[in-house]
Amino acid sequence: MTHKTLGTTLSTTMQTLAVRAISISMGFVFFTGGWRRFYNAPAKHDIESPAHLANKLVAAAPGSPIEGSVHWVLYNPWAAEWSTYMMSTAEIAVGACLMLGLLTRLAAVGSAIINICLMLIFGWMGYECLDEWTMAALGFAISVTIMLTGSGTCSIDSAMGRDWFARFFRPLPVQATLVVASVLMTVGFYSYYFGFFNFQKRTSTHQYSIVAEPVSGMNDRITLYVNAGGSSTAAYVREITFDLLNGEQVVQQPDEIQVLRSHFAPWSHSGKVVDGTLKLRLGSKTDIAIPEGAVGATVDIIDAKKDPVLSW
Repeated sequence: MTHKTLGTTLSTTMQTLAVRAISISMGFVFFTGGWRRFYNAPAKHDIESPAHLANKLVAAAPGSPIEGSVHWVLYNPWAAEWSTYMMSTAEIAVGACLMLGLLTRLAAVGSAIINICLMLIFGWMGYECLDEWTMAALGFAISVTIMLTGSGTCSIDSAMGRDWFARFFRPLPVQATLVVASVLMTVGFYSYYFGFFNFQKRTSTHQYSIVAEPVSGMNDRITLYVNAGGSSTAAYVREITFDLLNGEQVVQQPDEIQVLRSHFAPWSHSGKVVDGTLKLRLGSKTDIAIPEGAVGATVDIIDAKKDPVLSW
């Protein structure tokens, strides 16, 4: 064997080992993510627990491009329960297959789908801590790489002498499409969430925004929806000043505000008086009674640069 041939062989071996390394790393991330919900933190699967994974969906919904779908899941506990189980199970299965190198290319497809879901639901939250958006963007790129290269050496697929589903990924048009999709996933979602040439995030993470939604068939109440703000804390309301149709105003302190319903309970963690303020978490929807003749209101929020002005 010549030095050139030996060098080429070593280079190819190192490339396949590098692919195995990223496959194991991606698999470990997914496997541990699903496993800890079953074993370390079972409350995340308990639909009646405030710690259920739906707790995270509440805060994620306002910035998601599939906000309506997320709200539908939250309004249907059976869907929240089973989707969480399915997600955790999929993460364990995909993660285990990637780490072991079993049905590797198919597992990479599953990995790509999971990363797309993460980007759609939680991607905007990357602006706060960089975790969600970065994980999904890089995870999708890694998934595409594994789809194109397969398991390589040191895998169950290799030991069995089988490269499952390889024929689906060998045509050049398929490979080109996957490469382009990987770039578009990153650039497209970045532009959507944060802007590209004009940098600005789609959803505020600092200034809380509250809008008033009418309650169908009930003129004596409104729904306060916190549709922007930081996910790690909450908006704390000191008082609400209602504007009446006759020009008068009615001011209500937190203990005077009549909370009729806290949507997405028990995961919303909202609609309660805490230290003399009404706590309204990001993504929460809270029905309150309004004075007769009220047509608008100003919500006084602690540390708000500008208090939300509501109309209905």
